[in-house]
Amino acid sequence: MSTGFAILGAGIFAKEAHLPALVQLGGRAPPLRAVYSRSQKSAEEFAKAAAQDLSLADPPAVYHDADPQSNLDALLARSDINAVIVVLPITLQPSIILKALAAGKHVLSEKPVAPDVKQGLELIKTYNELYKPKGLIWRVAENFEAEPSFRAAGAAIASGKIGKVIFFRTVVYNHIEKSSKWYNTPWRTVPDLDGGVVCTTS
Repeated sequence: MSTGFAILGAGIFAKEAHLPALVQLGGRAPPLRAVYSRSQKSAEEFAKAAAQDLSLADPPAVYHDADPQSNLDALLARSDINAVIVVLPITLQPSIILKALAAGKHVLSEKPVAPDVKQGLELIKTYNELYKPKGLIWRVAENFEAEPSFRAAGAAIASGKIGKVIFFRTVVYNHIEKSSKWYNTPWRTVPDLDGGVVCTTS
């Protein structure tokens, strides 16, 4: 059996960002083998939606915290899963990323990587020292590097077209209505997570 991947997290961003991206990739995407959520209900709902949207003959296996036989450790023990996408709450990100890496899985994690800069730097240090030398890949799902304007600017700098860049500053303001479903998420409404927005762009 060929190896595939799992999605860890079944919330709004997994449903409305990652799943549509997989649909767009079509046959270029590896097989979605499993989905994990702390909630059995959320995991089952996501698995059902994935099976429908991706036209899967069988829905991805469901893992959740309510059953020790079908928890995250059981998912990470599967040899037919070699990578995971982590779309979990900010406070869980560092521990889950490290758990997946320790299990020998490649990781794509959502931003921000941690609740604060200190934890983020510790996570990067651990990855560079322990897991990168083993050939494991950890990437953060930051979309700016794929934006055409950013890529054009990078190419101009690399070619020397605009001379030697010694400093730059970017200030971005985005407006979001309080009635938006994206506004009404813990990331933006729970004070403990306010640093996460800073970590995203710092």
